[in-house]
Amino acid sequence: MEKELYHFTVDPNYSGKNLPGWFLFNTYLQRQLGLAFHFTPFDDFAKCREAVLAGEVDLVYANPFDWVQYVEKAGFHPIAKAKDHYDEVYLCTAQHSAIRSIEDLPARIRIASASPETLVHMVGLFQLDKAEIDRARLEFVFTGTYQSALKTLLQGNVDLAFVFNEVYDAASRITQDALRIISASADAFAFHAFCHSPRLEESSAKLCGVLSQMGKDPRSAQLLQDVGFAGFAAVTPEEVACLTTLAQEYITGHEAIDLRATSSIAIDDSAFVVAREDPSQ
Repeated sequence: MEKELYHFTVDPNYSGKNLPGWFLFNTYLQRQLGLAFHFTPFDDFAKCREAVLAGEVDLVYANPFDWVQYVEKAGFHPIAKAKDHYDEVYLCTAQHSAIRSIEDLPARIRIASASPETLVHMVGLFQLDKAEIDRARLEFVFTGTYQSALKTLLQGNVDLAFVFNEVYDAASRITQDALRIISASADAFAFHAFCHSPRLEESSAKLCGVLSQMGKDPRSAQLLQDVGFAGFAAVTPEEVACLTTLAQEYITGHEAIDLRATSSIAIDDSAFVVAREDPSQ
């Protein structure tokens, strides 16, 4: 009898930089679980999110903003996260820019961000809020991926970029030297997580166990190195509740602000025009 086929994917940021490792990771899961998985990478957040919410994915390693939505909208269950690994955001300018601190930002601030529907974008906005930057001054270039947001900044097309800490840390020394970090989050609460659809509920405990045990033998230790992690640990209900609350507040509150009512400066419809870049460029 042919095995039932399940579909596995990962956040586009990870498949973009460790693609061969994830294919091997998929093979490892199949052998350990005795289940058939097909690994499908996606090249941007929107496509990945649409596939998961359309029921085309059974197991996903997702960014926190997305997995909260998968839990609420599609009944997914978060089970494992990377050990000692948190999502943080750097607000970066180009090293050659005259902008050396948040206080130097221009009246109209052009910002590169992968997508408004990511935790990186949310925390980037919070960083600017803390600095009392009026949101009416912001104009975004949404590029589709974290890497292309960084590329847009380095090409001189924006004043600032919301940069995922992992993308910065994985960049070459030349790239890092071309950047200046003017603000950085240090919250240590948000994280990517493996989560599965209801179709895998019967295998949930075994799947969590396989992920949590990785690194205790040479083969799985090498796989962890290939995809850039030290190991995985179980996700707690308290962590799910915390991130769910934060994401809900962002979705229902911060982006629903009436800028005309709250802004300290006069604005017109042009303030709401959002520029977009083709991620393939």
